[in-house]
Amino acid sequence: MKIKNLILISLILFLVVPFNANARTLRDFRNELASLEKKKADQDAGKALKQQEINDVNHKIEETTNTIKEHEATIANLTKEIEILNDQAKERELEIKEVLHFLQIADGENAYLEYIFGAKDITDFIYRSAVSGQLVSYNDKLIDEYNATIKKNEQKQKDLKAEMVSLDKKQQELEVSLTSLGKELNSMLDVSMTIDEEIAAAKKNIKMYEDLGCKDDEDINTCTSKVPYSGNFVRPLTSGRITSVYGWRCYTRNNGQYYCGYHNGIDLAGGNTNVYAAAPGTVGAIHWQQSCGGNMIFIHHNVGGNYYTTAYFHTKNIRVKVGDYVDQNTIIATMGGDSSTWWYDKCTTGQHLHFAVARGLYMKDYTSFSTYESRNINPTSVVNFPSPGVWFANRVQRY
Repeated sequence: MKIKNLILISLILFLVVPFNANARTLRDFRNELASLEKKKADQDAGKALKQQEINDVNHKIEETTNTIKEHEATIANLTKEIEILNDQAKERELEIKEVLHFLQIADGENAYLEYIFGAKDITDFIYRSAVSGQLVSYNDKLIDEYNATIKKNEQKQKDLKAEMVSLDKKQQELEVSLTSLGKELNSMLDVSMTIDEEIAAAKKNIKMYEDLGCKDDEDINTCTSKVPYSGNFVRPLTSGRITSVYGWRCYTRNNGQYYCGYHNGIDLAGGNTNVYAAAPGTVGAIHWQQSCGGNMIFIHHNVGGNYYTTAYFHTKNIRVKVGDYVDQNTIIATMGGDSSTWWYDKCTTGQHLHFAVARGLYMKDYTSFSTYESRNINPTSVVNFPSPGVWFANRVQRY
């Protein structure tokens, strides 16, 4: 019984859900470029989808996106439940230790006998016997509850891993459906890249890895610098407010076009136009003067063991280059989106920063902009912001 108790007391659970990125090579990037160029040739040859096919793809994308959001909510709830169960297990463990200490388990059963036979009279003897029996019973109950909590926790962890697998499968289905039907996701997105812009970006990315000395069949991770670890994100502006949220929206662009699309980020406006990196990381890509997003900066992060890409669109006066290490105090650019960038950035309505967060490392784990957009998450789920329209005056205050 003693050994069993000690084993139960020493048991501590830790939740570890690793995310392992598949190895990527320069040859993979060359193949993706060839695929983009073939798609461009097909489009130039007049191979366009019928309107009904386009509608079907958009509907499928919307359904898959909604499913992903549901899975994200489930994962968040399971994570909270596991945290609660861990706390409960720790509480049970402490309580068991206190009872065991009181009963002096390490000294054997003599502690019970000394306590019981130390009674002054028969009434005290009966009382002491009853108390000892209650303590033993209570201790056994605590151990049973502790064991049940551990089993429940283990099951929750299995559920969480299953949800992660399901989520990844849904993301893959989205990407496969987009590729097989030849329909770029940017047709329904608020910020996008044309296929010509994607081809130019892919060529630039290949040239960068060639200059670094990467071989065709060498894992990109072995010929590039590692992404530094950080604990959390902070806001990319020192002051400002959310002017447009993540999700579907309709508005009039600066060219007078009324547009409805999926906004895969949040828009921020503020008095201080300096734009900072949201966490330590490395600059993964910079796309200059895109027709729908302007100057785009992408930064790779390892936050809490998970890989993310933060994106900063409609910028100007960029102060970093691809491969640079940045921390959360690095000014990477200034806010654009105003009349000084309108001539090439057709999707902006005024000075602001489009801030986005995606899973994985764009231009390293994957190069397709459609894939990047499909992996976007709501930035407010990982970066603390006040409610839309409410001003923040620094980068770290909690709301």
